[in-house]
Order: sequence, then structure tokens, then C-alpha cells
Amino acid sequence: MSRRSITWRPPPGDWLKTNVDGVYSRSTAEGATAVVIRDNSGKLLIGESMRIRAYSSLAAEAEAMRRALILATNLNMEQILIESDNLPLVQAVKSKTYIGEVESILRDIFLLAESLSNCGFTWVPREGNKVANGVAKCSLTGRLEENWRRKPPREITEQLRSEALNQNGCILEFKGKKI
Repeated sequence: MSRRSITWRPPPGDWLKTNVDGVYSRSTAEGATAVVIRDNSGKLLIGESMRIRAYSSLAAEAEAMRRALILATNLNMEQILIESDNLPLVQAVKSKTYIGEVESILRDIFLLAESLSNCGFTWVPREGNKVANGVAKCSLTGRLEENWRRKPPREITEQLRSEALNQNGCILEFKGKKI
């Protein structure tokens, strides 16, 4: 029996999809967040990454989600779908319940989500969140330049291209250039 491949899926209609991820290094107590916003053709619109002080992988994941909501709010995004591979976090956000270790971050997430006109949250397995995961890992290891959106690392460019080809059979454009 063949197993169905899990990959990034585009958002419906005019919605934007924001994939988020956070990574954490216990040995350094550092983490990194990634926010990757794409339209329904797979085109990268906005990307952000940040190194942070973190005390757990859940805290890094929650901070990535908060950063995504701050971006969406600041950019007046109308219809945004936020996707994470952290199931406990997505369940907490959807049910508006608190997880003690990230309670203050969740409080911000709830307030920010309420301020947006159309905002949804979904869980995706790690295989469907590869770009955000790659961005977060590259950020944590220092392999990501601040202006990575202009010149993403090869592995991220390849993943963006692969996911766009999987979805619509055409080449993804990045800043007006085919990649």
C-alpha cells in the first residue's frame, strides 16, 4: 500500500497562508522562529525569522505564532490562515485554553487573533511545514541572513519551488523572477 505524500497545501480563494515554526536548543537556551506567508499559488509574500531566548520548543513555537499574528495585524491582512506543526499549540489556540508554560504568549495570541476579521488556525504534520521548519533551523544555526527573503538559502528556494510545482504545475515566482 502506498502512503500519500504530505506537502504544503494552498489556502482557499483570496486567503493567505502563514506557516510558522519554532526551534529550540536546550544546550544554549536559544530558539528561532519562522513566519512564511504565501498566497494560493505558493508565491512567497512575506518571510520573517528571528533568534530568541527560549525555555522550550513549545515556547519557540508559540512565539512564532505570535510573530505571525503581529505581522498580519500590522499589515492589515484580511483573511489569514495560520498553520503550525505543533498539535498541542494549535488545539490550545482553537479551543482558547491556556498551557501554563506559554500562558502569557497565548494571551497575546488570543487578543491578536480576535483583532483580525478572518483568522483561522490549522495543524499540519511536519512534512507539510518544511519551508518554515527550514527557515527556523537556518536562523538558529546562523546560516540565514537578515534579508533572507531577497536571497533565500538554496534548500529553502528548492523547497518553495517543489511545493509550488506540486500545487499548480508551474514555476514559482520569487520577487518577479522564476526560481
